[in-house]
Amino acid sequence: MLMGVMLAGCATPSRNGKPLSAEQTASPEWQGRISVQVQGSNPSSMSASFSLRGDAKSGELDLYSPLGTTLGALQWTPQWVQLSDGGKHQFFNSLNELTERATGAALPVDAIFGWLQGRDVQATGWLADLSAAPQGTVTARRISPAPEVMLRIKLDQ
Repeated sequence: MLMGVMLAGCATPSRNGKPLSAEQTASPEWQGRISVQVQGSNPSSMSASFSLRGDAKSGELDLYSPLGTTLGALQWTPQWVQLSDGGKHQFFNSLNELTERATGAALPVDAIFGWLQGRDVQATGWLADLSAAPQGTVTARRISPAPEVMLRIKLDQ
């Protein structure tokens, strides 16, 4: 289980050959570890190293195994949302569908970008703990809808 309008002349190719917008290439980048634990009748968990670039509108999230193997590359723009996995490209209707496929739970990507910047962004059904954000740790718990989900992000320092 896993987890822009392009400006002419200002695009950079990405891993799958689709160009990244100038906004994606100029945006901050975060690296670290992410884990997602889904409770309930079919519990699951996912943990990986990650690299996150862009923003909630246009971005990329690469997930890596402990050995550095790419588990999946999630990419999104206003026009398309996809998961690249082992040379296969799967397209999705929304970022929620993409993150659910990659991590086991639909994640509040817009809020995550805010949380990583230390902002207490509200996300429906989620409670974020930013008390350790200055040390590079963000935790959030989805309490609604069921099942409960625990998200932990630890940034590399």
